[in-house]
Amino acid sequence: MGDQVYTLKDGENIPVEPVGVLATDGWMPGTWATYSPIPASSFSGAMAAVDRSDGTGVLAGFLITGPQHRQPVEKLSDMWTTNTRQRPGGDNHADWGPFDAGADYYFDKELLLQKAGSRLVQMSIPPTGYHKFYVYEVDDSGGSPQTYTPGNLLYVSSNGLLTVEQESISHIWTGYVVAQFNSDEEGDFIIIVAAVA
Repeated sequence: MGDQVYTLKDGENIPVEPVGVLATDGWMPGTWATYSPIPASSFSGAMAAVDRSDGTGVLAGFLITGPQHRQPVEKLSDMWTTNTRQRPGGDNHADWGPFDAGADYYFDKELLLQKAGSRLVQMSIPPTGYHKFYVYEVDDSGGSPQTYTPGNLLYVSSNGLLTVEQESISHIWTGYVVAQFNSDEEGDFIIIVAAVA
């Protein structure tokens, strides 16, 4: 599990197979996904194939494990944003749970199999559970800082991250609200909880 999203209580999780933009560009834990018309590989064991959500249409859930930006898994030193040693949301700790969601096989120089990508990632189904996010939108679509206040409805941005901004009428509510916005030794975080509007 990555250090960007923590399930604090409950939460329904299923194994899914990243396809499309998720498979080619990667993701951070906490990235929201939508169901893909591309079927999951028969060998992966995934319950569904998912691609990155743009905040409209069906919100399948958010990915818990990650990140995967390159094949094979990127180095821990590559997991920082340029020069700031910080990820969006303020976290400045390395993710010790990098996850290879590819299907590739990796062999050593004697051609012995060393590892195989599983092609699976855990996705949390909304709106279940109580979760702590270190990765979310810190600025709105216009570039102004966002403020997270308990009770705010949470949407998914066109980047696939949680936001308090409803970017368009097509952007639907996730079913979660902000329970707490705070900071700790790992950075700024929001705690989200399922709610009834």
